[in-house]
Amino acid sequence: MNETRVPAGPERNPVWVTRLSELIDRLYLVIRVNAVWWMLSLLGLMVAGVGPASCAAAEAFIAARHGERVRVLPLMWATYQDAFGPANLRMLPLLVVQAGSLSMLWLMATGALEDPVPSAILGSLAAVSAGWATSSLATIATSPRVRRQDLLVTWRLALLLPGVLLLRAISLVVLLTVWLLLCSLAWPMALLLGAGVAINIAVAMFAYRIRALLEDLHAQQGAAV
Repeated sequence: MNETRVPAGPERNPVWVTRLSELIDRLYLVIRVNAVWWMLSLLGLMVAGVGPASCAAAEAFIAARHGERVRVLPLMWATYQDAFGPANLRMLPLLVVQAGSLSMLWLMATGALEDPVPSAILGSLAAVSAGWATSSLATIATSPRVRRQDLLVTWRLALLLPGVLLLRAISLVVLLTVWLLLCSLAWPMALLLGAGVAINIAVAMFAYRIRALLEDLHAQQGAAV
């Protein structure tokens, strides 16, 4: 009895090969984004460069998540130029609050205050301020729609949205804290991946959820009219 042979289809790679390839591609993207982030931050002398460079890095990660083939340098440079003024105006006050709160935490950790009660109170306030400022900065960096609003509207959204997304904000702060500790133990990793991984985490935690919230709010306002 003759058996009918079914033509063999194209061979598929094992799942682990596909996952490994995706991981390598993602790592390569993070390295490229991190390198351009450093370049753009230094271009703005760090103080005026970190904000727009972070917005540019977030745009690159968002484009990659949409499945686009990302040309990192042209995309980030264009975003950096567009966002330089607006991002600095909106993010610098929050960066000052973040830096001040982290400095206070450092002083508490080094035992600057010997009295445990004031130290605990100031440390708690500094931790909350640093965490909230970090979440607000992530809101602005990962959401072009928030960034394009009027100044006061942007600040209001940046301060309120972390409270609306409280669990995500807490998770973001915890993940960034762990990543910061890892980078402090291995400075070459910090130079190669530090900002890129941090911004990628912020995009994963905030970008799409904030966009969905703002779209729902816009739809509700339209229905009410």
